[in-house]
Amino acid sequence: MLPNARNLLTLLPLAFFTLSPTTSNAQELPETWQEQQDFRSGPTPFEPLMEFWYELDAMSELVSMQPLTKTLMGRDLNLIIIAKDHIVNAEDAIRSGKTIVFVAPSVHGGEVSPKESFQLVAKELIAGDLSHVLDDVIVIGTPLTNPDGGEVQRRTNEAGYDMNRDYVKLESQEIHAYVTQVMTEWTPDIHVDGHHGGSDPYVITYQGTLNPSADAALRAWPYNNIFPRIREAAEAEDYRAFDYSGVRTEDGRQGWGSTSVEPRKHHVYTGLTNTIGILLETPRNSRRVLQNGTVVEIPEEDRYYHQIRGGVIALSTILQVAAEKREEIRNLTTASRMRAINAGHEGAGEVVLDYEVSNRGDEPVWMPDWNAELGYSLQTVPVWLRWIPTRTTKRPVGYLMPPAMAAVVPILMDHDIAVYRFTGSGSIDAEVYYATDVQTESYFQGHYLKAVEVERESETVEVQEGWFWIPTAQSMGNLITYLMEPETDDNLITWGWTDHILEETPESEEAVLQAMLGGRLMSELAAEQQQRMRDRAASILSARQRVPMMRVLSHQRISVMRVQPFNQYQRNRFFR
Repeated sequence: MLPNARNLLTLLPLAFFTLSPTTSNAQELPETWQEQQDFRSGPTPFEPLMEFWYELDAMSELVSMQPLTKTLMGRDLNLIIIAKDHIVNAEDAIRSGKTIVFVAPSVHGGEVSPKESFQLVAKELIAGDLSHVLDDVIVIGTPLTNPDGGEVQRRTNEAGYDMNRDYVKLESQEIHAYVTQVMTEWTPDIHVDGHHGGSDPYVITYQGTLNPSADAALRAWPYNNIFPRIREAAEAEDYRAFDYSGVRTEDGRQGWGSTSVEPRKHHVYTGLTNTIGILLETPRNSRRVLQNGTVVEIPEEDRYYHQIRGGVIALSTILQVAAEKREEIRNLTTASRMRAINAGHEGAGEVVLDYEVSNRGDEPVWMPDWNAELGYSLQTVPVWLRWIPTRTTKRPVGYLMPPAMAAVVPILMDHDIAVYRFTGSGSIDAEVYYATDVQTESYFQGHYLKAVEVERESETVEVQEGWFWIPTAQSMGNLITYLMEPETDDNLITWGWTDHILEETPESEEAVLQAMLGGRLMSELAAEQQQRMRDRAASILSARQRVPMMRVLSHQRISVMRVQPFNQYQRNRFFR
């Protein structure tokens, strides 16, 4: 058995602390739980998982760790840094010019194989076939994203959050730590979001950022440079790989397609923040396609190994491409940030409000087929993976918010969005939205998700000292417009940050009357009173409400000062 992680410093010989990658070999590195159990004892529990990482840290000078936060159940969420040249902080990593890759496995506690794959790839980076990658790549990551959920095979964390839907609202301390301490500090060039899904008979499925609001060049890059390589690597080991996720029917045609692409998801959010976002999903691996096209069944006891192997193939390939195309990737991510800044400064281009999925092309896909032996056959079907804008609006140079929206400012700053405050009064020419209909679309994780219909008018807005100004000439410009425009599918209104200002529109005039009557009957009132109440109800139903995010389309003379946080603390930590 491995020693307890707390005792590693006293139990390990001194020589382990100066282990050089040029003199070590894979046999000297610690075995993972899966290697010890021959990949047949189920998912690695938290304690042996952390023992592996702590021992790897103690043995190799290439590995360092730093705390990010603790979960509600007191488990550590640590950031692992695997790098040459003694790089242990974000500033030096960025200055190195190396590709920075962030590995975030197993955000859903029941999706376990990504945390296993990351361990095996780490060993190859330190003393194996991937050691050359560290000449050009810095790998950062966590043992797993959801320690509490992972320990009990639960999708959510202890607070009940599906944390892969938390990247806009930042309510879980785990994702809050990711965004504020990893994404905005280390500014990774590539994010790898490891999951456990997809469809057999593929060993691994993948997806990039598909939301059309993200930078176009950034979205296209993994599809042109990484995903073809993953397919080649999988086929070299007698597997198959393809796009996530599975069967989808559009326009009456059955094909293959993805799930939705809102920014609340990790690999979509990263695209809006000018990083290459990659989703990896490992299917069940109950079936496998051999090179001759034969589908074979994988014995139950061997399936977890194949799931893990699929993740190893994909992650290893991503890191190899990251090393080979180091300069191209850094130029790409830097250019995407500058394009966002310039577009905001010039008020150039369009902001996507609505989009829909379309056919990328008819392609051969292994589809479920009840008539085929072992349930799968190769069919040429439409691949519903191209999301195209259906409605856009001109990009503003900035947004105005009244002081009543102060509660959202900390969230914006957590997203690395610069917010300014007016130091005096003035008149600003702006486009003002008026909500004509405010409705609850669904309930999700403690929020009644809202949607609005709006009308837009050009007005001169009289701002006073204390109003807020959010310029779009920022590297986060695409995220800013997504949050501020009231008609996108993941904005400030969606998540309730305007609920104290925008009231939900009643369903009907009768509903308004019932509320006004307070249990009385309409027939109890005189005819004149009834008419007054009906007029009042109609007025309430047709009333417009001013949306507290106003668009400014041209640069104007303003006097503002950048907002700084009152203090710095981990606001989602419930104990210290």
